[in-house]
Amino acid sequence: MLSGALLLVSFLSATIVNGYQLPFSTGKLNDANNEEQYWKLPNEIRRVAVIGAGPAGLVFTSTLVKEGFEVRLFERAPRPGGVWQYTDKLPIPVPMPNRPIETMAYIPDIPKVLPSSRIYQDGDDGLTVDWRIREHWAPSPAWRNMMTTLPHHLMTMPDSKYPENTPWKLNQMDVNRHIRQYASSVELNDSDDDHSNVTSYWTRVERVEKIPGTEKRWTVTLRKMTPLRDGTVEVNWWQEQFDAVILGKDSENDAAFVPPIPGLQEWASLLPNSIFHSRHYRRPEHYAGKNVLVVGGGFSGVGIANDLMGHAKTVTISTRPTSHSPVIRAIRSMFHSNVSFVPEIKHFINLPSNSLQNLQEASFVCANGTTLTGFDVIILSTGHRNSFPFLVGFHNSTIKGREEPETAIAPIITDGTHMRSLHWTGHYIDDPTLLFCNTIAYQGGATKYQALGTARVWSGTARLPSIPNMWKTYPGAANLLEELPFIGQTKTRLFVTWLNNEILEFGGSLVSPPPLNELMELFQYHVAKNYPQSFIDLYKPFFPADKPRREWDAYNGAELSNRVLSHQDLKDVHGCRHPEHWADFTLRW
Repeated sequence: MLSGALLLVSFLSATIVNGYQLPFSTGKLNDANNEEQYWKLPNEIRRVAVIGAGPAGLVFTSTLVKEGFEVRLFERAPRPGGVWQYTDKLPIPVPMPNRPIETMAYIPDIPKVLPSSRIYQDGDDGLTVDWRIREHWAPSPAWRNMMTTLPHHLMTMPDSKYPENTPWKLNQMDVNRHIRQYASSVELNDSDDDHSNVTSYWTRVERVEKIPGTEKRWTVTLRKMTPLRDGTVEVNWWQEQFDAVILGKDSENDAAFVPPIPGLQEWASLLPNSIFHSRHYRRPEHYAGKNVLVVGGGFSGVGIANDLMGHAKTVTISTRPTSHSPVIRAIRSMFHSNVSFVPEIKHFINLPSNSLQNLQEASFVCANGTTLTGFDVIILSTGHRNSFPFLVGFHNSTIKGREEPETAIAPIITDGTHMRSLHWTGHYIDDPTLLFCNTIAYQGGATKYQALGTARVWSGTARLPSIPNMWKTYPGAANLLEELPFIGQTKTRLFVTWLNNEILEFGGSLVSPPPLNELMELFQYHVAKNYPQSFIDLYKPFFPADKPRREWDAYNGAELSNRVLSHQDLKDVHGCRHPEHWADFTLRW
């Protein structure tokens, strides 16, 4: 997405450097001070579950397999790709109003007796087979003409390249093809029999928990759906035990969010094909000649509105003016005259009745008091929420916004707008055998940093601070650093610094940081070539050629965020014993 474009630049295209091999040291330090300073593995970690076969899940699985772990990769969809796996199949309708955050994404289905198996046919329990498949799979929200907002150089999987004639801006099919080629290269595609003991497609995770008496291992309850040739579907449930679990942080577990607009539920219940979430949008030709209202001015809303131009009669975008980022304001200039902007919708004036069942007759009031009517279609591009229905005990919806909890179990999910209780490496602080990938980067080579670091931590050749020390340095839910310009570069340097420090301590091949200057130049060229002058003017402070660095808008943000990477901070907070080796990585950008 464009909002993360500059942050993503710093994450991508990382490589492992094998030219410098250090002799292995004697292993873990066993003095008393070390026992108090660092987290201790509760038991040997050999068997790992990875949930989600998106870009990050594939990289983690491949890396951990190479490092000697026994890995199982579970994916509810029929093939890899994550959000980039386009299909004309639609998800089941989004509940309005939303369910509680604990089950917002889906309701786990677990029989009383495990393992268990059942064949379903049309009509069983009042549901069609097609409905069961789509509810289990949750098809991707990608639409047919969805384009990347980054050049392909910054969307590259590890040790992979796009063809030389690849356009800079990619269609979702190009990205999906690239991801699937990577999956095949590491033998993790849905058609690869060699790793059939690793991958399990069509498999949804129903529960992840530590059962009393087996606290050192995770019990994962699984549900696999197999469409059969006779039109029925076979469902199997079983459990597996793991020493550690890795979860994705992207759309695999996102739940469509629907704002509580008075009257919306009544109209959507009557006209589900005319009022729906953007997850159900696929092709613009379906709306030819229609008057379309897109609710939400985020990047999916802007992208869908752009896709509708030339097909829909009119396109109106309803947004909250105070929530517009400078990027969104710049993108507005890209639209044709048949696209208009209105304030957010506050409520519908009239509700459907026996005499009122046409959406064109529905009217609603905007935040500025304006009344709107006459729309054929309303697309709710209102975002998503983090929801992990299979995580038992890690949700706490009583905590509002970013307030701090006062509970025995540190929650990971509260209102779904953010994730908390995670160390900057992605580990859940109270139990680092649970890890979230994508906390360093969404896609591309830099995910390999986190995967390699995770493998080393769980094999005992890299250290995390002790749990009390991780909490001491935890910035809290309201992490101001996350809002700073170029914090992505800082986080990448932090991870590389920590990882190389551990390699120096325990031995192995050092990793090199991504070529940030080259990537920034690529992004600058991409912006200049593909976006209007208003957008270029917006980003000029990030790429000035005629201003001292101290005057750059981004410089102060980067300097502030880099303060956590000073030598003394690394030494005191992160146990870095060799900060002098990484001055260039931590103090320059």
